Parts: sequence; C-alpha cells; structure tokens
Amino acid sequence: MFKLINRIKKLAKLSELSFQQKPAIELKLSQIETNSELLKRISASLDYQTVEISNLTSRINAMEEQLLRQFSASQQNILARRFRRDYLPNDSAAIHKVLLDLWKVDNTSKIGFQEILASGFRVFSQNDEDGMILRIFSHIGILNQCVVEIGSNCSNSEIGIPENLSANLIVNHGWHGVIIDLDQSECEKMQYFFARDFATRHFHSTIEGVHGYFSPLIIQQAITPDNVNTVLQNVCRESEPDLMIFDIDGGDYDVVENMAAYHPRVLVVEFEKRFRDRHSVVQFDRGQFSKYWAQSGTVSLPAWEKMLSGKGYSLCAIGTCGFNAFFIRSDIAAEKFYPLSSSKAFDFHPILSNVSENFWLEPDETWRRV
Repeated sequence: MFKLINRIKKLAKLSELSFQQKPAIELKLSQIETNSELLKRISASLDYQTVEISNLTSRINAMEEQLLRQFSASQQNILARRFRRDYLPNDSAAIHKVLLDLWKVDNTSKIGFQEILASGFRVFSQNDEDGMILRIFSHIGILNQCVVEIGSNCSNSEIGIPENLSANLIVNHGWHGVIIDLDQSECEKMQYFFARDFATRHFHSTIEGVHGYFSPLIIQQAITPDNVNTVLQNVCRESEPDLMIFDIDGGDYDVVENMAAYHPRVLVVEFEKRFRDRHSVVQFDRGQFSKYWAQSGTVSLPAWEKMLSGKGYSLCAIGTCGFNAFFIRSDIAAEKFYPLSSSKAFDFHPILSNVSENFWLEPDETWRRV
C-alpha cells in the first residue's frame, strides 16, 4: 500500500511538470510551423529566381546570335583566330627592344628565379617562355644569335604559325638557326610561314632548281641518341650556339645525354612536373607519353638537374606553367644568377607551391630511376 501511494505521488508530480512546460512546448510547435512556412516561401522564391535566370540566359543567347548574324563568316573567323595562334601583333619587336634596354640597366648584378619568372610573356611560345628567354640573354649577353630547336609544330594555329621558342628570336630579333622536327607536314608549314614573314622572307633560296630556306633551316628528321651529334654537325656550324631547345616528347633525356659535340650557352628542356622534386625518373617508352595523364615531359626535374650538372649546367628557372626548365652553362651562370635547386624551384613557384597534394604522382613501372 505504501509503494502504491508513492507511485501516485510521482505521477502527480510529473503531471504538474508537464502542465508547467506546456507553454514552452506550444511555443516550440508554433516556431516549427513558422519556420516551415518560411522554408516554403524560400523554396518558392528560389524556383522563381531559377526561372528568371533561365529566361535571362535565353535572352543573352538570343542577343549573341543576333550580334553574330551581323558579321560575315569571314569576320567571325577573324574573331575566332584572335584567340588561337592565328594573330601576331605588329609592335612586338619594338616593345621587346624597350624591355631589353630596361633589363640591361641592371645586368651587372645577380638575379634569381623570381626575376626571370616575372619577365615572362608569350609571342610564339606555348606559354611565357619568350619573355623569360629574352630576360636571360639580356643578362648574359648574346654571342652568335644562333638557336637550335629540336621538336616544333604549328598545331595550335589554323594558318601555320609556329608554336615554339625559336620563332620570336628569329622573326623579331634577327637570330638565325635550325629547327628540326619528325613530322614532314609540320616542317612544310613552318617553311611556308618563314618564307612569307616579312622578317625572314628574304632568306628564301634556290640552289640547282631546289627551293630552300637557309635561315632558319627547317629539317625533317627523327633525332635519336645515336644520330644527334651527326645531324647537328651537318646542319649547324656553331658548336656553342646561344640557345638550344629540346621538345621531342619522348627520348629527350637519352638524346641530351649523348650529345657531346655541342655545348649551348643556354639549354631549355621539358620536364614532368607532377613528380615535383621527389623522384629522379625517366620514361622508358616514347609510346607511353600522355597515355595516362596530360604529361608535360618524359623526364622529372631532379633527373635533368642530376644529369645536366654533370655536363656543366646549372638550373636557373622553370616556366610559370611548369613545362620548361632553363639551364645555363655553369661558367656563365656563376656570376649572373643565384643558384636554384629542383626543390627551391617548386617551393618558391607561384603556382606549383600551392597546389593540392593530390596533384603529385608516384612513378609507375613505365618510369626508370636515374
């Protein structure tokens, strides 16, 4: 009987507490209903805004179509070409010469990777290498104005404008040289371009009825580790050209390693940036190039640095987009440039120093360590 009385007392107390909390519970229920109505209004507003955005998009598209109808097909092609490699400004050379004069004012003191990188701009180059090359030569001087480029094309132009690192020097700065590529069609496009450009058209020649161009000399040839010295000796008299560029997309490492007869003052090579400075590796097979991802090269930067340091070259810069590495003969670089390692090149790069860790890769079985 005593236990029953206690249970009744507890139930009475719980009932009293529930009665006291009833206003708070009712308030919460009211707030839930209010919030529910608010969410419904927000949802309706979003639906309305979605319809308005869709209508606005349709009106913009209609305006674009109406605007394009005012241009002829040829005019539309001209507009499209402006955004491809189908347009060259007429004032490039004049602007470059002003920059060169400004840079030469300070060419007695050492400069570093950041100064070279900040000087980049694009005329014929894929990225900003044209400006970086001019900055380097404004600092070390020019001896023979000779450039040799192995691997070049016009693939990003509908009218056959070359995309390479030598054309700006040849067209706008009076250099001469040799361009070698495996593809006959690309060689013919480059010959056609240089034969008609105002700066180089007078270098067209005809010998015994055979038409040719002696500056730049365009050679259709596959370059291999076995023939690199012979081919170069047959087409280039300068054993120490100011600049040499390798862009073979496979086999670059072995070709450069076997090159013994030529010692360019500045050497530009492509490297695979996605290994960062963590692996010294070279791709086995040219057929594997860009098979699994869009590669920037077939040799990691540490592999280039290790091999080229043994040949007497120092790393001085890498490009903004992480495709090309710039090596300068150590006897020239010592008094002109602050030393740069592969690690520092990545650590202080404005873009590559800030990418996600997921961007970096580990080499698979298609790469060999060097």
